[in-house]
Amino acid sequence: MSTTEDHKERQVYELGYLILPSVTEDSLSNVVDSIKGIMKKVGGEEIASEDPIKIDLAYTMTKSIGARKYVVNDAYIGWVKFECEPSSTGDVDGEMKKLEGVLRFLLVKAPRETTFTFAQALKAKEDKIKELEEAKQAPVEAVPKVVE
Repeated sequence: MSTTEDHKERQVYELGYLILPSVTEDSLSNVVDSIKGIMKKVGGEEIASEDPIKIDLAYTMTKSIGARKYVVNDAYIGWVKFECEPSSTGDVDGEMKKLEGVLRFLLVKAPRETTFTFAQALKAKEDKIKELEEAKQAPVEAVPKVVE
C-alpha cells in the first residue's frame, strides 16, 4: 500500500479536554505533552492545537483518583487536532482515561482546517462587553415625538 493510500484511510480528529485546576501552572505543559504523546503513540500526526486556558465551568464536575474525590467549578480547557487511522481511536480513549490530570475529554471527527479557537471566542466576548459598556456611557439623545 502506498503512502497516498495510507493518507486516504486516515481521519482527522479533534480531542477537546479539561484539565483539573489542581494541576499547577508549571505542570500544565507536562499534562499537555502527555496528551500529545498519546497521539504520537497511536501513530497520529498533530495538525493544530491550542494551549489550555482556565475557565469557569457551567456546572460542578467531579473526578475520583484513587481514594480522592475532586469537586471542581473551574478547569483548564484545551484541544489538539490530529490525523490517525480510525482504528486507533480506541487506544486514544483508553490512554486518555489513564491520565490523572484530565477531568474530561471528548474525541470527535473534525475538518482539517481550524475555524474556531478559545482565544478568538474570549476576544469576541471582551469586545462585546466593551461595546455594551460604551453604549451605556453614551448620552441618550432625545427622540422626537411623532404628531399625527
